[in-house]
Amino acid sequence: MDEKLAFQMRQISKYHGRLKEVAQTSSEDYLNNSILQSATERYLQLCIESCINVGNRLISMLQVNQQFEVPKTYADVFRELEKHRITQDLEPAMVEITKFRNRLVHVYWDISPEVVYNIIQDNLEDINRYLKQIALYVSENNL
Repeated sequence: MDEKLAFQMRQISKYHGRLKEVAQTSSEDYLNNSILQSATERYLQLCIESCINVGNRLISMLQVNQQFEVPKTYADVFRELEKHRITQDLEPAMVEITKFRNRLVHVYWDISPEVVYNIIQDNLEDINRYLKQIALYVSENNL
């Protein structure tokens, strides 16, 4: 496997694991711990950015032999992966999580701890499915 791709996939797995640990925390404990909230926001940002990096790397590797449009936005990365059937039924979820990443980075002062907690409760499986679908595609295509 391409080393850059493998590294980014390991990053997703690492951050996803940390977020799953936080997801085991009760809502009350999470909302009363500002350090945990800040760490969770950062892990979520890094996890999403690693998903974007994996998609970008895969697209750049495949552009040699296939007609991929160069993604203009981070959300476009997931649209291209879906369009070329590298992922299935993940585009809407990954586009939404990418929008949230943009809020984490650019409008961080307006992030509600409740929203972050709900995301780690409800959306981590989308990231896990993304990682699994990418790993399957890479394996089946000897990348």
